[in-house]
Amino acid sequence: MPTVQKSVIDEDEIDTVLAADIEFSGSIDTPKSLLIKGKVSGSIRCGDDLYIAEKASVSAQIEAVRLVVRGTLAGKVRVSESIQILAGSKVTAELDCADIYIEEGAEKR
Repeated sequence: MPTVQKSVIDEDEIDTVLAADIEFSGSIDTPKSLLIKGKVSGSIRCGDDLYIAEKASVSAQIEAVRLVVRGTLAGKVRVSESIQILAGSKVTAELDCADIYIEEGAEKR
């Protein structure tokens, strides 16, 4: 089981941060870690950790190494190492990963 990310994410350790006031529709392709705090739709390919913040809303086709969800996620997701869906999150997505952790208080449909 993966280590659960319960602490606040240190944005200084994330390579790219999309702020809460960002609304983006299109394709994102990054080899580094990504934190989404705003609204994103389209496709995301992340070669490292992908974080969806508490108030973020993502509707996308996603490929990543690791995914941590605290906000709202819809779409189709393929992750190579682990997915963590934390309390308070709302997920209505097709998830493809061998290691999925759903914390009590998370909503998965």
